[in-house]
Amino acid sequence: MSDLNESYVAKALIADALFCSDLRTGASPNDSELADAIRSALQRRRGWNGCTRAVATAFVESPISAAEREAWCHQLAVHALTAAEVRAVLSRME
Repeated sequence: MSDLNESYVAKALIADALFCSDLRTGASPNDSELADAIRSALQRRRGWNGCTRAVATAFVESPISAAEREAWCHQLAVHALTAAEVRAVLSRME
């Protein structure tokens, strides 16, 4: 797994949490809203694994809409990795 670095994994996990959030696909949340969305999704889904399972289920049930939401979530996750407020929330959850 040497080609799989930590930032890639972090982006994927954050994207899964955002996928499970109440944010509307296509919205442009600020950093505070991103942090709240990630925290709420992780609490509701009982952690990273719960979010990942929910994403997998969504792809089985509705692959086209899931793919659209996932692409949007990955864009937000890239920003979230550099947002101080989001990083602070994530560091408290470790």
